[in-house]
Amino acid sequence: MGLGCMTAAVTMLFWRQSFTDFHIWLVLWLGAPGTMCVAGMVLWSYRNEYVPEPSIVAQRLQCKVAIGLAILSAAIVYALIFGAEEFDPDTPFAMVAQLPAMMTRL
Repeated sequence: MGLGCMTAAVTMLFWRQSFTDFHIWLVLWLGAPGTMCVAGMVLWSYRNEYVPEPSIVAQRLQCKVAIGLAILSAAIVYALIFGAEEFDPDTPFAMVAQLPAMMTRL
């Protein structure tokens, strides 16, 4: 789920036509909170016990990476929303052409 959120956020960053209300809702209201909830529940289930089994260690690492990806994808989408300007939708890669100007404003 975290990788899916990140994919949607990066797609919105580089392909302007995907920066729609549905994709914003998908990342901010469903994907990122859902990822953090599921990963948090898995981490919570192992909170009091240390199990050195490699599969449990890998699962914990996977949950931490998923939470990081969800937070990063939500940050990308919020940055896109705060820096949104109206572009000509017929221009391919309009967002990529404007990235240097957007970075100077941050």
